[in-house]
Amino acid sequence: MTNQKTLACLALAVLIAGSAQAQTYAPQAELELAATGDAFQVGSQRFRVAPAAVPAPVSEATDPAKNVVVAGYEVKLQAPAATNSRSKRDLSAQAPAAVAAGGAVAVAVADDGGDPVLVMPRLNVYVDDPSVAAAQAGRTGGTVTYASALGGNAVIEYASVDAALAAMKRIQGQAGVKEVAPEIVQNEIMTR
Repeated sequence: MTNQKTLACLALAVLIAGSAQAQTYAPQAELELAATGDAFQVGSQRFRVAPAAVPAPVSEATDPAKNVVVAGYEVKLQAPAATNSRSKRDLSAQAPAAVAAGGAVAVAVADDGGDPVLVMPRLNVYVDDPSVAAAQAGRTGGTVTYASALGGNAVIEYASVDAALAAMKRIQGQAGVKEVAPEIVQNEIMTR
């Protein structure tokens, strides 16, 4: 009889521990499923925007154990991820949606399931000459906020993340442009 009680208690403990793990993993998993927007690459890492994700500054009520927190922002989904899709591959076949709430800051998730990042409305552009960056900014509706002839790079700022991502597609492959990627913030470190 004691063995049965012990086994029952052990089984109950395993069930409780399993459900607790599922609860802490759920927000990250939902965010990964919600990453159905534009895809981009920074270095060797590929990311996909989560259009329904809304980043807001962390408050005292934020519980990092229950919420996804990126660089001082709590990430909430406007709507739960689609449950009728069979896989992330099915979701990525859909047309990218616009970033939520105007897109001053967006959230993206690494394709390999890594940590989420914040996407800023700025592009890091690596060029042969800073005048190329100025020309591309004028052509795509952005403003050059930084340029270095010595470093061969520039930062172009846009009104929204959506505008920056659309401009990135137009700038890639242009004469004099070596590489272009959105500015991201990950774990309090900004890539510039």
